[in-house]
Amino acid sequence: MAELSKAELLNYAVENGIVDINTITKQIEMNERKKYLEMHKYEIWQGEKDKKWYTYFPDDTKGRRLIKRASKESVESAIISYYKQHENELTIKQVFELWSEEKLEYKEIEKQSYDRYYTDFTRFFVNNKAFPNFSDKKIRFIDDEILEKFIKKTIVEMNLTEKAYGGMRILINGIFKYAKNHRYSQLSITNFMGDLNIPKRMFKQKVRDKKNGIYQEEEADRLVDYLKSQTQDLKALGILLTFETGVRVGELSSLKLEDFRKNSIHVQRTEIKYRNEDGKWTFSVQDFPKSNAGNRYIMINSNAVNTIHNINKARSDGEFLFSENGNRIKSSCFRRKLEVICKKLGIDYKSNHKIRATYGTMLIDGRVDDSIVAEQMGHVDIETTRKYYYYSNKDEEKRMEQVKSAVYY
Repeated sequence: MAELSKAELLNYAVENGIVDINTITKQIEMNERKKYLEMHKYEIWQGEKDKKWYTYFPDDTKGRRLIKRASKESVESAIISYYKQHENELTIKQVFELWSEEKLEYKEIEKQSYDRYYTDFTRFFVNNKAFPNFSDKKIRFIDDEILEKFIKKTIVEMNLTEKAYGGMRILINGIFKYAKNHRYSQLSITNFMGDLNIPKRMFKQKVRDKKNGIYQEEEADRLVDYLKSQTQDLKALGILLTFETGVRVGELSSLKLEDFRKNSIHVQRTEIKYRNEDGKWTFSVQDFPKSNAGNRYIMINSNAVNTIHNINKARSDGEFLFSENGNRIKSSCFRRKLEVICKKLGIDYKSNHKIRATYGTMLIDGRVDDSIVAEQMGHVDIETTRKYYYYSNKDEEKRMEQVKSAVYY
């Protein structure tokens, strides 16, 4: 006997009296009724004096409007009719798609930011166990109370850091501002965010691991000595140049010969990563850096000049400084190379970004002017460098000596 489809089985059951069609119809109606009633957030109550039944409906001008019926069943029927009428209105997900597509089309964001928005949307709105199916909610029915509950419960249940919440907040602001401008929602996200109070204690606190924040002096010295000996290894020389200039690894892999002056490097590009039309990750070079402050001239010393000289001798012809067989060396290659070298030297591996933090720490410890430190690092101000990049890289004995010499009583 051929295998029957579900539709064929159901049809057979109805035709042969196994299942009553009226029972199925009633169950469908009950489920549909339950679905629409669950969408209604306002209380249904009976008046004490007139014994009539009341509830509120959302209203575009007043926020909500009162309705009255003779029976509770009549109120529920009115609720079902209302939500059926608005069933074709846009969901949060649909508004997000319109907003993000428009930002990409108008070049307000790059493709990598667009991809990050989608990743964050999936994380916070689609796969949010604290608020299942929140992305499928009709945006017109999301009010201040629901949105505040969504934000706070998500922070707590997903144990978000302040930085992670920042990513979610970008989406919330964009989605609801777009919805208000296009009359899909009456919620003013500007007023909402202005009134929203989220104490810092709600966020997961990240304890900065000072030891692993940068390469300690002894580790950095051993690494640099080894890297200097690798005069024919292009990737090793790239890592050495990071120690000497503090460039981001994406900036490093995007450098060209034309970026070098006698005593400086012009950082004006960076590598970006995004999904192509087939959904595969693609790496390319963006003709401007991570931020406006990232477009900078880094002053370099004679050691860096010598490193660049060795790089030029070791490289193959190509558009970019770091080219092998005519192809640009991607940032991931420098990361893997650093991991291999650390393992070889018996040093705990820390990312290429920690080399950048090591460089920033050296500048601050060397009493370089704050404005120069910020410019070398590509930061808007010194506070960014001090907050996220500065760690003491002295060994314990040297730190103890400094404390003893400072405390004289």
